[in-house]
Amino acid sequence: MLNPGRQLRVSSGFTLIEVMVGVSIVGILLALGLPSLNAYMANSKIRASASTFNAGVQFARAEAIRLNGGVELVLTNDDPVAANVDSAVPSTTGKNWLVRALNPAAATFTLLEGKAAANGSTAVTLTGSSNKIGFDGLGASVPAGTTATFVFSNPSGGACATASGPMRCLQVEVTAGGQVRLCDPAVATAGDARKCSYTP
Repeated sequence: MLNPGRQLRVSSGFTLIEVMVGVSIVGILLALGLPSLNAYMANSKIRASASTFNAGVQFARAEAIRLNGGVELVLTNDDPVAANVDSAVPSTTGKNWLVRALNPAAATFTLLEGKAAANGSTAVTLTGSSNKIGFDGLGASVPAGTTATFVFSNPSGGACATASGPMRCLQVEVTAGGQVRLCDPAVATAGDARKCSYTP
């Protein structure tokens, strides 16, 4: 039986030692998870940029078929705006790209779409085997038989997985027949739909 003359002391809150132990545990967990989180974020930027570019190449091909005429996607360091549609200088390492339709009678182009700086991520680099890829009215690449590979990487996040790095670098491949696909050069399993036909 409790002594009615004694008051009970009820402890509320945490002691300084308990708080310090909790903060230390959280700090250790963050330190362990931060590299994985950074790699995840860097890989997400690669995937977003590659997916947007893939959609742009698909759009160029679809517009060529719709217009029954020449349409090309051009990599360039010039601003991808209508004012530069005829004068944009093609570059295999261009940070911007534009889709333009050829006006054969006037030998000029009409801007259909333009994107800047690898979909807004300056960390992602785009390198093409060609500085542009064109399509004819049937959706085949032009000049006839042209193929192209566009590689997306994130050097600030590390080396590509093909070089034992943490980055899942991606490629957009265009075949001579005009087929466009997004693939992962680190996938080597035969029959895997993610496998690239060419690995640099």
